[in-house]
Amino acid sequence: MRSRWSAALIASVAAASFWLFPPLLILSGAVVALVTLRRGGVEGALIMALAGIVAAGLIWPVLGDPQPMLDVLLATWLPVWLLALALRATISLSRTLQTAALLGLLGVAGFYLALGDPAIWWSAVLDHFQRELAALAPSVPAGDHALLGQWLELLKAWAPWLPGQVVSAVLMVVLLALLLGRWQQALLFNPGGFRPEFHELRLGQPLAAFTLALFGSTLLLGWPPLANGLLALGMPYTVQGIALVHAMVFKRRLSPAWLVLFYLLLIPFLSQLVMALGVVDAWADFRNRIRSRPDPR
Repeated sequence: MRSRWSAALIASVAAASFWLFPPLLILSGAVVALVTLRRGGVEGALIMALAGIVAAGLIWPVLGDPQPMLDVLLATWLPVWLLALALRATISLSRTLQTAALLGLLGVAGFYLALGDPAIWWSAVLDHFQRELAALAPSVPAGDHALLGQWLELLKAWAPWLPGQVVSAVLMVVLLALLLGRWQQALLFNPGGFRPEFHELRLGQPLAAFTLALFGSTLLLGWPPLANGLLALGMPYTVQGIALVHAMVFKRRLSPAWLVLFYLLLIPFLSQLVMALGVVDAWADFRNRIRSRPDPR
């Protein structure tokens, strides 16, 4: 917030360092979100342009090509900027995450429009890697060669669902960056304002009904594009489920240790359950069903 150049410098260094520590990409996106939320779309776009140029320049000598850096930033910063504009205009996290769900569906559709059948495209890419691997066979230990071959075959099996996996991963980074930027904005200009806004996050019954219909159609038809769309919708609902857990812990005045345990178990065991909880909450309204524990003081 001190100056345009300080924001661009922080965003660019964090983005360039993402190749060493991936979570820094979230921090760089949070800078874009914070500036856009506070100072508007034009200033946010200027920060993206300046920071993108600097980040590409920093990574060019390392990778030998600035394009990978620019591709990553375009895929993450542009959605963050768009969602920050939506949040600035609506002042509603719920409407903003509904917009994020729409962007996720458009991202999956874009995969199919640009690549045709993703399974065929990925298979061609992986076949190319296999040919290169075969050419390097004399210099690669036999065990490593067999392991790499197994990974390539596994990726081929996953190929039909890679569009949804990629889009959901990008949405995870984008939404975390947006929420971090919103939290920073609250710390600076509205202390304590983020907690009730996050705790009340709900995506609404129409989108939940659409998600359930998509889930049923996926089970019935088994069509990969439907499954990929469902994967993209899963990330916003995971965020809603996380917000619900935070609200329940706060209402019952439980120890923060419960949240630590929740996050430790989230990725390996609870992610699908939390996503389902977010969908069901559209009708169950768990927040109003749980009684608040009185303050012991």
